[in-house]
Amino acid sequence: MHSPQDSDWIDDRIKEKAQLRKKKRDEARNPNLIVIDAGKFANQLSALAEAMTYKVEREGPKTITGSPVPLDTGVILRQLTETYNLIRFVNADDIRFGNIGYRRPYSFVILPLVRTMIDGFYNCTALLDDPSRSRSFRISGYYRIRESLEADEARYAYDLRWREYLTEVRRMFENGLRLEAFTIADLDNRANKWPLLGEYLQRQPDTLHKQLLRKLTLGFWKEYSSISHASYDGLVNIFPFIATDLAPHERRPSVDDAAERYIAMHVGRAAGLLLCLLTELQHFFKFDGANMDERLDQLWDAMIPIVEVRELYDYRYKDLLRRVSD
Repeated sequence: MHSPQDSDWIDDRIKEKAQLRKKKRDEARNPNLIVIDAGKFANQLSALAEAMTYKVEREGPKTITGSPVPLDTGVILRQLTETYNLIRFVNADDIRFGNIGYRRPYSFVILPLVRTMIDGFYNCTALLDDPSRSRSFRISGYYRIRESLEADEARYAYDLRWREYLTEVRRMFENGLRLEAFTIADLDNRANKWPLLGEYLQRQPDTLHKQLLRKLTLGFWKEYSSISHASYDGLVNIFPFIATDLAPHERRPSVDDAAERYIAMHVGRAAGLLLCLLTELQHFFKFDGANMDERLDQLWDAMIPIVEVRELYDYRYKDLLRRVSD
C-alpha cells in the first residue's frame, strides 16, 4: 500500500502529472506551427562546443603562435557554452514538467543571458577578425581591474580586515602587468580601450564583421538588452509570463500556449548564437579531426527550421561552411 510518505510513490505521482500536462500541451498545440526536434541538436551542440574548446586551447597556438587569442577565445567559448547549457537545462521538459521546484518565470528572467552570449560572440569574433586586437582586449581588462582595486583601496585600506586582501589583489595585478609587459601608460592610453559593442559598430570604416554584428544587434539583441535593464519595453515582453496571476482567468490558457512558443524561440536563438561562434572558430583555425566540419553541417541542417538561424545561415554561414568543407 503506497502512501504520501513514500518517496517513490511521490516521484511516481509527480511523473504522472508531468506526463499529463505534456499530453494536454501537445493536444492543444496549433498543428500549423512548425515543430523543431531539439533532440537533433541540443546535446550534440554542447558536445561539439566542448570538443571545439579543447581544439582551440590545445591546437590553436599552433595556428597563431605567440598570441593570447587561442586562450582568450577558448575561455569565451567556455562561457558561452555553459550559458547555453544553463538555458537548455532550465527549459528542458523534465525540469519544466517534472521538477516541483521549477517556476515558469525562471525561463524568462534568465533571458538577459542571451545578451551575454551576443556580447561574448562580439568579443570572440572581433579577436578572430583582427588578432592584433588581443592587446587592447587585455589592456582594457587590466584597466578595469585597476579602477576597481583603487576604489576599494580608497574606501577600505584603513580597515585591517581588508588590508591583507587588498595587498594580495594589488600583488596579483602588478604581477599580471609584468607578465604581459604592460605599463601604466598602456592602461591610461585611450587608444587601447576595448570598445563596447554599440561603440564598435559606430566606428568607421564599416567592415563585414560589423555588418554581421549589426545583423544581430538590429534584431533580437535590443530585446534582451531591454529585459536586462528592466526598462518598460523589456517588462512588457516578459510581463505575461512572470505575472500570469494578474491576467484574467479566461486569458491564462493563451498565455500558457504563448510561453511554450517563446521558450522554444529563445532557446533556439541561444543555440543559434553558439553554432555561429563554433562555425567562426572552425573557419579561422581549420581544425582537422573530431569530424568538426561534418558535425557543423549536421547541426546547421537540424537547426535550419528556426527562422532566425536560417537568416544567419543565408546571410553568412552557408558560404563559410562551404569554404570550411573545401
